[in-house]
Amino acid sequence: MATVKVGEWNEVEMIVDADILQGKLNGIELPLGDTADAATGFGPVALYVGSGEARFRPVDYKDLRTKGWGPEHLAKGYRTQQVTPFSYSYGVDVADANRDGKLDIVSGPFVYLGPDFAKAREIYPSETLNPGTVAPVASRMQIVSDFTGDGWPDVLRISPVGGALYVNPKTDSRRWTRYDVVSVLTELALFKDIDGDSRPELIFGGTGGYVYAKPDPANPTGRWVVHPISQGVSVATHGLGVGDVNRDGRLDLTVPAGWFEQPPAGTPGPWKYHAAKFGGGGAEMCVYDVNGDGRTDVVTSLEGHGWGLSWFEQMVDGAFTEHPIMGDFSTKNAGDVTFSELHGGACADLDHDGVTDLITGKRYWSHVENYSGPDPYGPPVLYVYKTRRNRSAPGGAEFVPELISNRTGVGSNMVVRDLNGDGKTDIVVASVLGVTIFWGENAPPAKAKRRASR
Repeated sequence: MATVKVGEWNEVEMIVDADILQGKLNGIELPLGDTADAATGFGPVALYVGSGEARFRPVDYKDLRTKGWGPEHLAKGYRTQQVTPFSYSYGVDVADANRDGKLDIVSGPFVYLGPDFAKAREIYPSETLNPGTVAPVASRMQIVSDFTGDGWPDVLRISPVGGALYVNPKTDSRRWTRYDVVSVLTELALFKDIDGDSRPELIFGGTGGYVYAKPDPANPTGRWVVHPISQGVSVATHGLGVGDVNRDGRLDLTVPAGWFEQPPAGTPGPWKYHAAKFGGGGAEMCVYDVNGDGRTDVVTSLEGHGWGLSWFEQMVDGAFTEHPIMGDFSTKNAGDVTFSELHGGACADLDHDGVTDLITGKRYWSHVENYSGPDPYGPPVLYVYKTRRNRSAPGGAEFVPELISNRTGVGSNMVVRDLNGDGKTDIVVASVLGVTIFWGENAPPAKAKRRASR
């Protein structure tokens, strides 16, 4: 519940459009709302204080009546291929689903067959969604892996009711058989080898806390085996990251409220919790050494359905100091770039300089076509924030934004890898605006050869 801070500055955000009023107080949604299309005029906007003195800092505003994406933009070094223009899913993954030696794209109800992705095979009954009225939450994410151990990639579809496993029918011309295998509470899940057994696990928040899960090899289509990570810490709907925070050689879990330290193998009980403030929860959190000081830092969007992007520098004592990268229209932002709802992202060295970068963007109409999120008609941008180590910058690093496109936005995740084996990094995005490939045109620089010493 939103509360007023007495004797401190309070941040108020309002979206006013005729009879629509949405607002937040100190980042918490207020119980406002909208009515039917009854009001067509306009009038004064006032901030009412019940009693006492109220002071206001500079008030900033943006006129939301003018809508538009601006001229189409595509960054140099990319070409695009629209796999489908329709809304099916917020998730995307790639694998050689039909085992023909070529990577395929999996998103929503379809496997788009490589290498040209012009044809598709159905996994489950397809239904095109109107992005203005229905969000594709029934397919928040899709993860592809050989979960059954038969050598054929299967699909895990994550929705608000849980995780459904679709088993690859191999050469049979039919839809895939479904099994309900896990319950997922969070809108984001990660698929990484967190326990060091050389096989990725599904990492997410459930009703009992943060956990990771994997299929039972003896019964892979039954309920998966769940391993607890947290206890007594509330689960945030958005925001997860995996990385070695304390540099002990074991991967840890970062969440908006802090991080969980993985104990040595075989240690019973939940992981040790370290409280920290990494925002309210957005997309995948990037966990790496940002400034080159040998300590692991955290880069994350602050609110999946709001504003904010920051990196958090780990200090000598293990505490974290926030360095804002992007706020809202009232703040000074890197590259003068401002957009909202950073709900999806990826962590990858996109410019091949040896340092991880952040790829993120705006989830367009994240709650369908309404004003439940800020700046809902802002262009559906996709950006790479390149990490630049700079001793004169706060914390010893800065993030330089580069606009890749203003026509796709993001979903829950994206694929960043070489799709066709040409040595160039490609990006695949799924959103309410369809599935798009950004084919990389620039190969990574060749590594310098060392001269043989005599």
